[in-house]
Amino acid sequence: MNDLQRQVQAAVDQLVDSGTERGVQVAVYRHGEQVVDAVAGVTDPASGRPVTAGTLFYPFSVGKAMTATVAHLLAERGLFGYDTPIVELWPEFGAHGKQAVAVRHALTHTAGVPGIPADTTPEDLCDWHEMCARIADAEPWWEPGTQTGYHAYTFGYIVGEIARRATGKPISQLLLEAGPTPTPTAPPGPPSR
Repeated sequence: MNDLQRQVQAAVDQLVDSGTERGVQVAVYRHGEQVVDAVAGVTDPASGRPVTAGTLFYPFSVGKAMTATVAHLLAERGLFGYDTPIVELWPEFGAHGKQAVAVRHALTHTAGVPGIPADTTPEDLCDWHEMCARIADAEPWWEPGTQTGYHAYTFGYIVGEIARRATGKPISQLLLEAGPTPTPTAPPGPPSR
């Protein structure tokens, strides 16, 4: 067991032992190789079933940082600006008075479209095009940029669809292509003359 594995395992054991967490799983990859695989606790106190490396956890909003990072990279590359109206990339999004919503509003949870329709099913959530159509057709809850409201479910679809429309590639492919930047094996030498 490497030192990093021991440190992470000790930390997750402490979280469970203290009662702060019921069950924890941490996996760390570096350059595509797993360097930490630590688990502690139980998945369900009633059954006592332990957390394993294969235990599935609902990740909640951890994907928002990666989705936003892709959007920032695309903005840096000039595919759109933060003040670009979303309708320039995704015309259908402008329905019901959302024409002024800019990329900036989507990234800062001020777009005014924080909710999904009440009749949305788990199957709908797994259908990218259906969810994007529903969000595009949604009425805003407020004028864009005037209020902040956590876009818990809609953030990924809105920012992901902006990225898809700008590149022609789904966010999953963009994330794979962004991948880790290789670490140089040796520092650069002195400049050439």
